[in-house]
Amino acid sequence: MRILVTDVLERDKDDAMLHRLAAEFPNVELQEYRWRADRGAPIDEQISQLHKVHHVKMLATLADDPRRSRAIIGGRNIHDGFLFHQPIDLSRYPDLEQYGKTDGLSLNYYSNWSDFDIEFADPATVEILAAHLSTVWLRDADTNLARPFSIPVRSDGARPSGTARHFISVPYEDGHALEDYFVELVDAAQHHIQIVNPYLNLTPKLAQAVDRALARGVRIDIVGRIDLKGDIGGKFLTALNKLFVEKYGDRINIREFKAPDVVLHSKIMMIDERLVAISSVNLNNRSFFHDSENGMMVLDPAFYTRMKPIYDDYVAHSNPVATNVTIPWAYRLLFDEDWVRQAF
Repeated sequence: MRILVTDVLERDKDDAMLHRLAAEFPNVELQEYRWRADRGAPIDEQISQLHKVHHVKMLATLADDPRRSRAIIGGRNIHDGFLFHQPIDLSRYPDLEQYGKTDGLSLNYYSNWSDFDIEFADPATVEILAAHLSTVWLRDADTNLARPFSIPVRSDGARPSGTARHFISVPYEDGHALEDYFVELVDAAQHHIQIVNPYLNLTPKLAQAVDRALARGVRIDIVGRIDLKGDIGGKFLTALNKLFVEKYGDRINIREFKAPDVVLHSKIMMIDERLVAISSVNLNNRSFFHDSENGMMVLDPAFYTRMKPIYDDYVAHSNPVATNVTIPWAYRLLFDEDWVRQAF
């Protein structure tokens, strides 16, 4: 068993439990992912130590019987709020984290999260995905780089339907390959882009790609969560989302996910009824400039047909967003600083 976690986001009890497991069981290995700025680095680079984190979301299990092997990819964290509808009483287990109902900057807060994953059961596919994930475990110690950005796919000329590509990005070392990839996807759209994503703070390159798509008549529909109350730093992130609504509300069909007491966390993008992306990637600067990310791109109209009812269900649990948003002047002033926007 290999467990990879983000050092800067670990809670004390979790840290103690994971180290105890690794110490007591020879078949358990633990890695704590951390990026460190050089000594004497500028303040924005020092702050990046809190942002350049492990955000890859993948669970891979390899069984003796290959038919039981599985790989799961999506946006889900291993956290009570992603699994249970209310806080679980863990008082009988003092070594486990007891999540509370507090908001604010504490990592101990509890919220309900709506997320989405895709499960792979084909043995050959699972082995390929597990091998790709293992390159994160065996990454370069200085740069955190794994193997190249994505698994290459062989094709003669045009890529056929029914193909998939898994990517793992380390944006601060791979030349922002993920940003370039998403820009290419948006530029390739001919008539329709459908998105489910709670964080809407586009990088300049992505914003330009969206502007080009709108200019050539591409329809863009987004189900998001503009009000991110329940997320850590929710007021700050809400203001960033409102800036997106202010800029695009009259050109993009933006809807707000409104399931009661649930924070949207799914990351889905579908293009032209034939390409589907399911990933850990938020549409914010942090995912494209700081965090390591992963996801699966599936080029197959039949798979889109399977995903369309799921997207429609998100739409059914959402309402149109009002475009007359109010953003406090202090946030506007703060977001004028490029390094602040790039941090989130």
